[in-house]
Amino acid sequence: MSSPTLPAHRPTAAAGAAGAAGAIGPVLTEPLDCSYNILLVYRLNEMRQMENLNFALAIACLGYCGLNISLIVVNYVNVLHEGDPPVSMKAFHMLEFWGTLLFSVVLCISLTSTPKSILNIYDNPLTLRLVLFFNIVAASIPAVLVTLNYAYFEILCHEIEYLNEVTMSFVDLVLLWSLFRIKGQTSTVWMACIASLISLCQLGLYNCMGRTEDGEMIGEVPAHFLEFSFAIISSLITFWFCMDNKFVCGKEIGEVLYGTHEYCNICDASSREFTGTYLRSSSSKGEKNYGSV
Repeated sequence: MSSPTLPAHRPTAAAGAAGAAGAIGPVLTEPLDCSYNILLVYRLNEMRQMENLNFALAIACLGYCGLNISLIVVNYVNVLHEGDPPVSMKAFHMLEFWGTLLFSVVLCISLTSTPKSILNIYDNPLTLRLVLFFNIVAASIPAVLVTLNYAYFEILCHEIEYLNEVTMSFVDLVLLWSLFRIKGQTSTVWMACIASLISLCQLGLYNCMGRTEDGEMIGEVPAHFLEFSFAIISSLITFWFCMDNKFVCGKEIGEVLYGTHEYCNICDASSREFTGTYLRSSSSKGEKNYGSV
């Protein structure tokens, strides 16, 4: 008389996470959400790190928002006490330019540390990355120049900064469009037009009001008000994007630990991005190339 066969036990993802460290070998072929696959631990750690990073970036965005509110107040107070401003113009501009540079870095990290597929954010990931890197370079030049010699480079620094508003505004609109799930070629054209308009408004306000007898730009004060207002909006958009990233990471952690992994939208999107970026492009050359973009 044969003994009854016991049904095979398929451990859950939570159990898999506990035993994954000691499981190497054939179990790697098991599904990710119900096995001792070592990749499960890696995925969970990655999502937790991303979740914490995006929360820190969101806090940094709020700090940048507070900085720009403070600069609006200082800009107004200095106008009221033009003969003896309570805050020196060099300190004022140092905060302005270095704050912009640090925020550009935060913006770049937020887009490169998102759990979402870049293809779901913008149709051309390479172009978006190039814009981000150019933004950091363009933001660093005024910060360095104004530190070396504020009086000599002040006007040049403002011109560069307002020109760079094209890239800053474009990235902000990309984030905003992605949060509202707006896609298509038409949206790209609109983003480019709006970004250019914002930059032209600041450049026009700064340059078209003439100069004082001392050679100072008359439009500097109103241009600052406009600049800081746009910066506040930009910081809040990026804050929203980072908090959305944090929420997506938390959802992914829950999917891996407690859900059915095949229904995880994030992994599906990431898989499609990997296939489209690496495998399809390399298959046309007859070889697999896993180098970075």
